[in-house]
Order: sequence, then C-alpha cells, then structure tokens
Amino acid sequence: MSLKITTNPTANEINEIYEGLLTHNLNYIHIDQYTPLAVFKEENGKKIGGITGDILGNWLRIRYLWVDKAYRGKNIATELLQTMEFTAKEKGAKYAEVDTFSFQALPFYQKQGFEIFGTLENYPINDKKYYLRKKL
Repeated sequence: MSLKITTNPTANEINEIYEGLLTHNLNYIHIDQYTPLAVFKEENGKKIGGITGDILGNWLRIRYLWVDKAYRGKNIATELLQTMEFTAKEKGAKYAEVDTFSFQALPFYQKQGFEIFGTLENYPINDKKYYLRKKL
C-alpha cells in the first residue's frame, strides 16, 4: 500500500473515488430516489442563465445558479429557481437546500423563503458560507 498526494488529480481519479462512494451509498439510497434536474434560460440559442441540482429522496439539492451579468436584475434567477422548485415538487420533493457565500446570493435566497441553518465563519478566508433550507 502507498499514499499518493496530488494537487492536480485527474478527472479519472476523481471519478474513481466518486464511483466508490456511489457504490457504497447505493446500499442505503436506491437509484430511483435520485433525479438530476436543471433549468436553463436561453436567448438566441445561448445560455444566459441556469440552475442545476438534483432531487434526492424528499430533498431538492441546488448546486449552481448563475445568470449572465448582462441579464441580472430582470428576475431571471427567480424564474429559474421557482421553475426548479415547481418541477421538484411535482417529482415528490418536500424540501430544498442550498449553500451560498456571503458575497453571493444570501439576500436572494432569503427573499425566496430560505432560512439559514448553518454558517461557516472565515470561509474560505474572510467571508462566510451559509447553508439554507426551505419547505416546498
């Protein structure tokens, strides 16, 4: 046995670890409890925003929400989030969770009904990372 330390793991190496964890988790969580989910906003065939995540059991897990800078302030993020929540509810989700940095979208998520249930201080250095949840 040996240890390999790298600050530049390959996609294949990361996938090996992911597959090992997934194999373990499937002893407890059935694959039919998992649904990837994404909503995109496009203009002239170009993505100007999107939200990605998945449904795991009763939970919608929001991973990434992005709107092109030129289109911010036009309620696109709200449209994306509400569409994702509606779709997740149709698929059986009862709750939603997301995390965000203090320099990102905390006020936006709070306005959408999310509440903070955890905070990491000094993350990654001088900011905060918030964990939020909401009942759908």
